[in-house]
Amino acid sequence: MEKKALSVHAKYTIGGVLFGLSFPVFSQFIDAWLNNIDFSLSNILLLHQQNVIHYVVDTAPLVLGVAGYLLGATHQKKNNINSRLRKINESLDTLTYKITHDLRGPALNIKNLSEILRTSQLPEDKKTEIMSRIHGSIDTWLLTFEDFMTLLKHEKSGELEKKECDLEQIVNNVRQELANEIEKSEAKINAIFLEAPQVYGSEAYINSILKNLMSNAIKYAHPDRAPEVNITSKQNLDQVEITFEDNGSGIDLEIHGDKMFTLFERFSDNSKVQGSGIGLYLVKEQIEKNNGNIEVKSIPNEGTIFTIHLPITT
Repeated sequence: MEKKALSVHAKYTIGGVLFGLSFPVFSQFIDAWLNNIDFSLSNILLLHQQNVIHYVVDTAPLVLGVAGYLLGATHQKKNNINSRLRKINESLDTLTYKITHDLRGPALNIKNLSEILRTSQLPEDKKTEIMSRIHGSIDTWLLTFEDFMTLLKHEKSGELEKKECDLEQIVNNVRQELANEIEKSEAKINAIFLEAPQVYGSEAYINSILKNLMSNAIKYAHPDRAPEVNITSKQNLDQVEITFEDNGSGIDLEIHGDKMFTLFERFSDNSKVQGSGIGLYLVKEQIEKNNGNIEVKSIPNEGTIFTIHLPITT
């Protein structure tokens, strides 16, 4: 979206500059014709010396063009800022609601279970069961809190430094960050980037994008098989096309397709899978901040394919 807007902006800017340059030349033809003299540099200079107003007339389009460009750029910048602020406010409103719901629930559960332990005479096995439930509620609370902090950090962040990013190195970093989850689930991660080893963008965002997708592939693995992820890249004109394919539970796009990347939406009926529905929202936001886009194909019980388009260079 951003790239298209810039090209339109550039088109009108170039048109205005060309008009500003051509107008003085055209006016010289008119002056020469009205004064019945040859169109030449010496005659043009003579006309300007005799009537200084020619300087004002000839340079006015250029001055107005530059002023219009600067005002337009400032106005567009303000519109972009206002649009982002509106989006942040909407996200924060939703966040406030979710905090009161998702954080309050586990906290009340911990309180109630602790009260049972404090006031009741229970056998050891029952106490062990309640303590296990308390620990589970604490884990849920901490995970939800960390997700919300990640979202707040993302919404608050501005433009991050962009550079040439090595995809293989980023995947290796993600492997290390998710080492425990990968080992526990016996996940197999295959990554081949021979055709397009680099993309241009924020390394922190690209790391987060691949981490969220890999974490989801493990989290929503099919119950009958170990998770397997295949990540490949290829060059497509001026973009790198990254394909992220898993063999997980899949998503019914007929039901959830229009909400795939919506904040706080979850697509699993498995209550044991923890999460607040922030991951895919962040993936889409971070890809778009890197001037890219994402597509998804999925078949329930077979797996999901995410196709990410990112620029090769600026």
